[in-house]
Amino acid sequence: MFEFGMNCVLRALLLAIVTTIPITAQEVGCFDPVTSPFDKNDWSYCQKIPSDDYNIFLYYTPLEDTVLLGFHALDNTEGWTALGINGNGGMKGATFVIVREEGGEWIAEDRHAMDYVMPTLDDQQDVRLLFAKQENGQTAWGVAIPQNSCDSEGNDYEIQDRTITMLWAVGTSHAFETHTARGQFQVNLMQAPKELPSTDELPYFEILMPNVTVKMGEGGTDPTNPYICSYYDLAEIGPLSGFAPEETIHVTRLSAVLSPATKANVHHMILYACSSDDFSYEGEKHLTVIPECVSMPGDCREMKWPWAVGGRDSVFPENVGLPIGGAMHRFLVLQVHYYNPTLKEGMKDSSGVRVYFTTDLLEQEAGVMEFVGGVNSFQQLPLPAGKKSVSITFSTPSECTKNVWDRPLNILGVLHHMHRYGTYMEISVVRDGVNLGNLRPESHYDFKHQSMDEPVPAIRQLLPGDQITQTCVYDTTNAPGDFVEFGDTTQQEMCYTPIYYYPRQAYADSFGAMIPWLNSSWCAEPATSEDFQSSNLSLCAQTMYENVPLFYHFDTEVESAFDLLTACNGGDTFQALFDEMPDLCPPCQVAANCTHKEVAFHAQDLCATLCDEVTGLSLYPDVNRTKPYEYGNWGCSPSYYYEPNAPEASVCRAKGNSSIDAIEVNDIVLPKIPKDTPAEVSLENSANTQAVVVAACTFGVGTALFLSIM
Repeated sequence: MFEFGMNCVLRALLLAIVTTIPITAQEVGCFDPVTSPFDKNDWSYCQKIPSDDYNIFLYYTPLEDTVLLGFHALDNTEGWTALGINGNGGMKGATFVIVREEGGEWIAEDRHAMDYVMPTLDDQQDVRLLFAKQENGQTAWGVAIPQNSCDSEGNDYEIQDRTITMLWAVGTSHAFETHTARGQFQVNLMQAPKELPSTDELPYFEILMPNVTVKMGEGGTDPTNPYICSYYDLAEIGPLSGFAPEETIHVTRLSAVLSPATKANVHHMILYACSSDDFSYEGEKHLTVIPECVSMPGDCREMKWPWAVGGRDSVFPENVGLPIGGAMHRFLVLQVHYYNPTLKEGMKDSSGVRVYFTTDLLEQEAGVMEFVGGVNSFQQLPLPAGKKSVSITFSTPSECTKNVWDRPLNILGVLHHMHRYGTYMEISVVRDGVNLGNLRPESHYDFKHQSMDEPVPAIRQLLPGDQITQTCVYDTTNAPGDFVEFGDTTQQEMCYTPIYYYPRQAYADSFGAMIPWLNSSWCAEPATSEDFQSSNLSLCAQTMYENVPLFYHFDTEVESAFDLLTACNGGDTFQALFDEMPDLCPPCQVAANCTHKEVAFHAQDLCATLCDEVTGLSLYPDVNRTKPYEYGNWGCSPSYYYEPNAPEASVCRAKGNSSIDAIEVNDIVLPKIPKDTPAEVSLENSANTQAVVVAACTFGVGTALFLSIM
């Protein structure tokens, strides 16, 4: 339970408004003088909850440390009703306020759900019922909840000044059973509702898959997870949309477009910009389809728009635009990952994205930052199967962000992306030795609901010198086999976070984990061959000398084994290799007259540098440094390092309590509203009476009673 102290204590709410104006349910709105049992003097804000079948309104009042929530359904409610808060829009990890009647008394329950199952009662109840009434198909109630309950089991979300996803649900009886209808909506419970800017006058174009067949292409490995791409030429799109072929435009909003027949099969979409129009592949042109593209083609790797199941529109601030186009960015590629577990045949898809834009370049440019803890086997080792909880972490140290960022970065949205075994993700930020906490709260990851959400108010900016740690947690209990690999398919796993931000940092907004490619045991151990042992050389030097492709992880299906001496004396045969690796051989390579000893000692010298940079170890016979590096990060220089220290986050501090006196239910009268046809609304023994409002408020000392009869 929580205690409550606030400046204004609501004692009674007059909810009866009488008039003779003919209305319909479809015409009513917030604080409607005929239908609403909520008064503007007592409730700060109201917004309509979107639903095709229900007329429901949310009322809310943010106080110093508490929030009042009000629910009003005009029709179709005869049982329990609920509001919920979640970090992604689904039931997993959601906290609910359930209001229902039990034993002739109205009750409000604090519940939570960790899956798509019946929400269970919290051990710590953090909701206070103010009033409740249900009659004539209408339901109205109000509750008080703390802004931060510090729930003992972590079931509740802190209410902060940020847009969140809320849930609503209704049941047919007061026995708490399966809902008959539910939905989701967005709201900031600390501010007045904000409508998205109108798109009526905005120019746009659409990037849509050209009616592709949802089927794995040649070279694919999993028919249930086809990845299909298509090229889009801005030289073709621009003249039809109002901009020149090589003109840079600023995108102001991005909206997913889903084909009705296949929307359940679209797992995620990513729009990439290509770095030039000089492709190394043949046949790239507008609407060219790549039937299999788990890996992106060529230079098309600059992410512009990530979307996954449950995602919403990406809308940029008025002075911020996402740059697309220009002389060196003429082509775009849309990658769509489909999930077709039943291998249904004959599906055609034209999903994609609607791109709203302006040709008047805005003050700031946005970018997409990536923290990539693991998306393939080169970044992370496989997860063990059969584990209830197994986690990975990926840290970007403060020295790295201090070197690569030149100014504070404003965070617009954060998306968490894992696959079906993922249960939890966080991006924690450490600044000046203090752990500021999680960039975006989500108590339980939901594969079916992935959204780009606002950061917490305390971390609206990332600063040069911030240490950022990504943590991903998985439940592999039901995974087949012994391991779960990291990879692109739904049966594999990922740990990936794209972040919209501004101002854009060119070439300094992609950070990814790397497994050190050099075997650290080669650095620490002596050679095993007598030729190398006699010179006291390392196993690293021996391995490099004996098999260059094996040492450097060349594609062994393309490159057959060859030793370093052969390469150094091979002349033009190995010129392409020397162009890529000019220091691979000693100077004798020019005359192609190297000796075994020269090449062996040169390999030892190369290994000394590589072992220092990649593993952190000194090279045998030097044993001064024996602890290998734990992290690799492609966005940092140096790229390999020890795990940074991460102080614990601050202890949760409760904010809010519940000592509001309940409003007398007898003071509430719900007007009868016809569902579809106009009718006069009246109350028994009342005529042309507009309102009676009674409220008692305490301001420090003394109490004022307001009574208004009109």
